[in-house]
Amino acid sequence: MKTLAGAAALAGTMAVASAAVAGCGLSFSRHAEDRSYTAPAGVAALKVSPGDGSVQITASDSPGIKVTEHLRWSNDRNKPKPRHTVDGRTLSLSAKCGHSVIGSNPCRISYRIQVPRATAVDVRGGAGSIRVTGLAGPVRLRGDTGAVTATDLRTSSATLSAGPGNVRVTGRAGTADLRTDTGSINAAGLVSDRLTAHAGSGGVRLGGRIASVEVRTDTGALRADGLTTDRLAVTTGTGPIALGFARAPSVVRATSDTGSVRLRLPAAQPYAVTLTTDTGGKQVAPGIHQDSAASRHVTIETGSGDISIRPA
Repeated sequence: MKTLAGAAALAGTMAVASAAVAGCGLSFSRHAEDRSYTAPAGVAALKVSPGDGSVQITASDSPGIKVTEHLRWSNDRNKPKPRHTVDGRTLSLSAKCGHSVIGSNPCRISYRIQVPRATAVDVRGGAGSIRVTGLAGPVRLRGDTGAVTATDLRTSSATLSAGPGNVRVTGRAGTADLRTDTGSINAAGLVSDRLTAHAGSGGVRLGGRIASVEVRTDTGALRADGLTTDRLAVTTGTGPIALGFARAPSVVRATSDTGSVRLRLPAAQPYAVTLTTDTGGKQVAPGIHQDSAASRHVTIETGSGDISIRPA
């Protein structure tokens, strides 16, 4: 493993700016510094541990990984310490702050990175937002408190998770695994062979073309508009389910402990429909062709809530 020591090992530029405010015998400063450099040739994977800073990664058809670090700190004792190492074909970036002092203690490194499109990207941790766009290599993004956003993907696999932040994904992913503790999940513009998603306390929105869908929310609404899928299984603890399909699915299973379930299905195909509710009404519009021998199955269960199925 090689440790890259700033401009001595990486081609780059650096700009520094600072401002100080004095009062009551103390001096509190706000410093900022930009560092830019290019990773050595042959690097094919990127790992980032950003600490409290944000991360923005953009795919490019140009060769080489180009990094800009934006450092911010309040005084000379807590200046952030960036670290960049190359192990095999992987570039790893991490951030660490210096010692804390009295008063406010802003210390962080934010990253703007340009990578070749096929680069494998792994970002883990951080209080800031994580945003990537255009990536075709495997994508793993895990934010601690900020939003996690991946747009215009062209990848075989995408794994995105956030704590209280929102998760959003668009583009193409062979498999997609989306998770959030208290934020929402938006996969309304996704094309995928298989999607799994779990939101603790937050809603989920689906769309696009996803061959197989498995979604669970503990507390939150689950909605789909214009969805094309073959097999779908969705579960909510507390929250309504509203699903609209652009093409007739083969299997739909929707379960809610407390909440209504509303489906809009293409009416051209027959469906074997099973509806169960402990407290609530059940309604299937005349335009829906029910046939217990049909190859397409729709099963809906709710503890407390109404069930309705209407033509899309």
